[in-house]
Amino acid sequence: MKKWIGLVIILAFTAGMVVAWRIYWKHEQLYPSTADAYVAGDIYQVAARIPGTIVRLPVDENQVIERGALIAELDPRDMDRAVDEAAAALQRARAVPATVRARIAQAQAEVDEAASKLHLKKTDLARFSELVAKSSIPRRTYDQAVTAEKVAAARKVAAQKALAAARAQLVVSERAIHMAQAALAAARLKRSFCTIRSPIAGIISKKTAHVGQVVSPGQPLCAVVPLEGEHLWIEANFKETQLARIHPGQEVRFYTDVDPGREYRGTVESLSAGTGAAFSLLPPENATGNWVKIVQRLPVHIAIDADSNALHALRLGLSVHVTVDTAAGAKALRGDPRGTNGNARAGQR
Repeated sequence: MKKWIGLVIILAFTAGMVVAWRIYWKHEQLYPSTADAYVAGDIYQVAARIPGTIVRLPVDENQVIERGALIAELDPRDMDRAVDEAAAALQRARAVPATVRARIAQAQAEVDEAASKLHLKKTDLARFSELVAKSSIPRRTYDQAVTAEKVAAARKVAAQKALAAARAQLVVSERAIHMAQAALAAARLKRSFCTIRSPIAGIISKKTAHVGQVVSPGQPLCAVVPLEGEHLWIEANFKETQLARIHPGQEVRFYTDVDPGREYRGTVESLSAGTGAAFSLLPPENATGNWVKIVQRLPVHIAIDADSNALHALRLGLSVHVTVDTAAGAKALRGDPRGTNGNARAGQR
């Protein structure tokens, strides 16, 4: 009797283990999870665009700032002098066209005068031509009239060329005004670079600058880390054996090691184009004789629900445990040959 009881207990325990394993396997199929996941996000490096000396630095490490808040200010005296010089050059350039226009008016008057004199000389030449044909005047008088007509024509041509040169000078002076305006705008733009502001709302991190420091263009002063919106996401590395049921649009629940009792929500946004090994600095060389198959992991991009992170408690690099809910996709798949997964695959392609 004891043997039968022991056998029944063993069989019941075995059956229970099989059922438990079956339930666990089914749960893992419907709700794939991984602890190889971390909080990722954008990091905005704030750097100087021009060389200069820092005269103001009103931010501290881990300080919360708004978008457009002042981070640093460089000594603006050199830039102010450049702006003043550009403004003075613009004023000088604007004074030139008035002088050139007066010169054009004078040249036009000279052209009109030369045209009038040429007309008079042509009239005299025509009259003298009739008289010399009748031998009423000496030949010398006629020759002088011919010479005077040629001189008047040459003076008219010279006056016209002077007028054209004055007009060309007006065009050059107007272009000089545009160049001076562009130089002034460039000087003012460069002056604006003395004020360095935050490109986004976030938290100051990796501050390396201090007042009095001489910085060069491109030198990082600090970093601004936004902790909300699309600037923060989860990077979960799932095994390739778990990816068959994971598709964009599926609901995700996760929690951090900092506060395991608090649940966050999110949505699968995209799957990486390659595994972590494929994008590593030194990809593995598999064409060798001692090859051993290793289960690869694929990064999955998960968007964080804004309501679940209303307190902005998530920080970059925190470890999280992620679980993807694929049960809804499985139910749709049983009702439709394509189902949600088929649509997701089509959308992913």
